[in-house]
Amino acid sequence: MLTINHEAEASLQVQVFDQIRDLILCGRLRAGMALPSSRALANQLGVSRNTIMFAYERLAAEGYTASRGTAGMFVTSIPPDDLLLVRNLKDELVPTDDIENQSSDPLLCFAGSPGGEVNRPAFDFWVGRSAAGAFPLKTWRRIVGGILSASDGPRYLTDYCDPAGLPELRKAISDRLARSRGMDVSTDQIIVTTGGQDALNLILRVLRNHTRRLCIENPCYIGASLLFQQEELPIEPIPVDDEGIRVDLLPNKRRNLLFVTPSHQFPTGVMMSLSRRLALLKWAEETESFIIEDDYDSEFRYNGPPLTALSGLDRGRRVFYVGSFSKSVGAGVRLGFTVLPRSFWNDARVSKAHMSNGQSWLEQKALAEFINEGHFDRHVRKLSQIYKARRDVLIEALKGHFGDPKITGQDSGLHFVWHLPEGIGSGQIIQEKARSIGIGIYSLASGAAFDFSGEPPGNMVMLGYSSLTESEICQAIARLSDLLRDQGILSLEK
Repeated sequence: MLTINHEAEASLQVQVFDQIRDLILCGRLRAGMALPSSRALANQLGVSRNTIMFAYERLAAEGYTASRGTAGMFVTSIPPDDLLLVRNLKDELVPTDDIENQSSDPLLCFAGSPGGEVNRPAFDFWVGRSAAGAFPLKTWRRIVGGILSASDGPRYLTDYCDPAGLPELRKAISDRLARSRGMDVSTDQIIVTTGGQDALNLILRVLRNHTRRLCIENPCYIGASLLFQQEELPIEPIPVDDEGIRVDLLPNKRRNLLFVTPSHQFPTGVMMSLSRRLALLKWAEETESFIIEDDYDSEFRYNGPPLTALSGLDRGRRVFYVGSFSKSVGAGVRLGFTVLPRSFWNDARVSKAHMSNGQSWLEQKALAEFINEGHFDRHVRKLSQIYKARRDVLIEALKGHFGDPKITGQDSGLHFVWHLPEGIGSGQIIQEKARSIGIGIYSLASGAAFDFSGEPPGNMVMLGYSSLTESEICQAIARLSDLLRDQGILSLEK
C-alpha cells in the first residue's frame, strides 16, 4: 500500500513514516497488526533497510507502534473515538459568532536571564540560552553582505515590510514545518513575529472575542501566565503529570483557550503522549475550544526524531502553533512566528498591523536565505550534537557526585529538571548556595516557571546545559558537590 516518490522534496524515510501513520489513523492498519519486517519492506519499496528502520523508530517514538522483540513491530491501540476525530478533521473551521468582547506591565526579564546582568555567574545553567560560540557567524555575514550588495537592497531597507512577514521567509518556514513537524500549512497561514511572546500576544488578540475561559498547564511558562492574567477572563490551571497535561481535568464548558507545550513541557520537560494529544484534540472539538501549541525548542530531540506537532495532527482547525528561532539561531535575531487556522488569517493580519508594521526586512531576508540554502538544517544538526554531548556530561557529573539523580525532560530541549535528593534542601536554598560560589542553578520559581497554586514545587531545580562547555559543566557540578559536603548538607557517601 506504500509508494515512494524519488523526486519528492520529502526524504524517503519521511514518506514511509507519513504513509504508515496515515494508514493507522484512518483505521486501515488496526491495533495488533504486524508491520512487515524492515528488510522485507525495504526490498518491496526498493530503498535501503536503514530508511525503513528510521521510519519504524519514529513511529515507535510517537506511540503509533511498539516492538515485541523478535516478533517484530506491531500497531498500538488508540481509542476509537480519538481515531474518529482525527479522520473527520478535514473541513476548514468557520469561526463561531462573536461573543461579548472582554478586555501594571508584567515583570520583565522572565524570558532572558540574568542575560543583562552585570554579575552573571561564572558557570550559569540558565534555561534556553544558545551556545554563542556555535553561531554560524561567517555564513551569516556572507548572506547579509550579499543582500546589502544586491541592487534592490537599499530600496527594501527604506520601505515598510508586510506586517505578516516577508513572503520568502514565510515560504521557507512553511517548507521546513512540512519536513520537520509533519505540518501541511500554506504561506498565508504564517505570520512572522518578534519571538514567541509576540506570537502569544497576537493570538490572544485574535481570539479575544471567541474565548470565555483561559486554561493553562500548571506549572507553566511564566510569559504565558503573565499574558493570561492581563485578560479579564477566568483562568483554570490544569495539572501536569508524566504524560503531559491532565486532559481529563479540562473543563467541559464551551469556548476555552488552552496554552500547552506538548513536545517538552515547560518547566518539567515531560513529553505529551500520543493518546493525550488525540484526547486533547477531541476535547477541543467537543467544547468548541482552541489550543495554543508553544513548540519552543522542538528542534532538539536526542532520543529519536522530532515528534509530529499537535498542529500536524489537528490539520489546521483548532490549534494555533507558536514557533521561535530564539533557541535554534539566537534570541538576538528576534524572530518567531505563528501558524493559524486559515479561517483566522485575515483577522490575524489586521491585528498584526495594529501591533507593528512588521519585523526588520534585513533579518527576515537573511533568515530566509539561511533556511533555503540548507544552512539552518546543518546548524540544527550541529547544535544537536553539541547539546547532546553537554547533556550527557551533565547527567554523568550528577551521577558521579550525587548518586542516582532523578531527572525529567532529558530527552529533548535545552534543559532538564533535577529532583533534589531528600535532605539536600529546597531548590531556592541550593540556588542561593550555588550562587555564592559563582554557579547559576535555578529553582522553578527563578527559572521562568510559574505555578498558580503558589510557589512551584520547591524540591526541583532547572539545569540548562546549552551555553556551558563540557569542561565548565564538570567543574561546576564538582564545586557544588564540594560546597554541600563542606557544609554538611551532603554526606560523604553518595
